[in-house]
Amino acid sequence: MMRAMSSGLGRPLIAGALVLLVSGTLLFWSKAERDDAAATLRLNDNRLAQARAAHQAARDADAATRLGLRQLEALHGAGLLETPDRQAWQRHLLGLQGRLQLDGLEWMLSPVQPVSGGEPETPASPSALRVASLHLQGELAHEGRLLPLLDRPAGLGGGLFLPRHCRLARRTPATEGPALSIDCEIDWLFLQLPAATEDATGMDRPRQALQNPG
Repeated sequence: MMRAMSSGLGRPLIAGALVLLVSGTLLFWSKAERDDAAATLRLNDNRLAQARAAHQAARDADAATRLGLRQLEALHGAGLLETPDRQAWQRHLLGLQGRLQLDGLEWMLSPVQPVSGGEPETPASPSALRVASLHLQGELAHEGRLLPLLDRPAGLGGGLFLPRHCRLARRTPATEGPALSIDCEIDWLFLQLPAATEDATGMDRPRQALQNPG
């Protein structure tokens, strides 16, 4: 009888132990599932934050690109992205020299070169501002011979044509020959995009200085 009672009491204990084991397993599995779900949520939150940041960066880049395109369009409209035609400028000077009989005039037209503003140009930060300079020196009969030399050549647009300085010295009336001595500098400024090359249009060949013959 005692053996029967022990057997009857053992079954509930075993059943209770099994219930506790199953419950513990379920709790452990439930906690693991919650941890996995929390980790997945954090990962998705991070991805969402990255996607939002990328979206904002794309919006900012789009706004900057649109602004840059508008600025480029304005520069194109003003002709500041056009490379000066140095050879046409040379032909213009030779024509004036012959037509106005400027035998006492010497001039030199520099190659196109960067304007650095005092800081050295590097590949990482190239200067977009370029200049071709004309140096005029010699003797003229009067001021009327000088003015055509300081004007932009007819038919040549683009860039900023800027007489930078001009020193004039008048001879005494008793002196024979040319009455005016000049020393003038003219800059033809323009902008060159980094992807362009100096002679992309062929207008800056040759690259050496150009000057009047003789």
